[in-house]
Amino acid sequence: MHLIVIIGLRQDAKSGLAHLLIESLIAQNASLTVFDNGDEPLKLDTVMRRRLVGGCVCCSLATAIIPLVWRLETDYGLLLVSSSADPEALALVLDSLRSRRIQITTVALIDGLTQTRHPHLAQKLAFYSDLPLVEPFDFGEAGRAVVRVPV
Repeated sequence: MHLIVIIGLRQDAKSGLAHLLIESLIAQNASLTVFDNGDEPLKLDTVMRRRLVGGCVCCSLATAIIPLVWRLETDYGLLLVSSSADPEALALVLDSLRSRRIQITTVALIDGLTQTRHPHLAQKLAFYSDLPLVEPFDFGEAGRAVVRVPV
């Protein structure tokens, strides 16, 4: 199982990448489960979605996301993370999930405003991700890197 984690501050960017990945995976006939911890719920009709509310998966919901991912029987899991997530704490949670059965790719979407107003956060997002994307975002690059399907 491959878990794709999308982090960053802009909800619209995270939603845009999520929809592109979902379309690509559906076209590939891959099974998929979406865990939505984003700031606003994803609007989805085509795949199973589990909304995670009441905190962030890096801290207060970490004990909830770990068993959910361990029990996944799908080819892919997609996790959208709240903008309040601490990249370092999230990396620790994700490291506890990594195994032979669970591969994890973290995509950080780093927008211009975050780079300007919060350069330390932008550096942490880039450091603790597998694929940092800086605005203007190339979602095609991200899609090809994490699911290896034509985008």
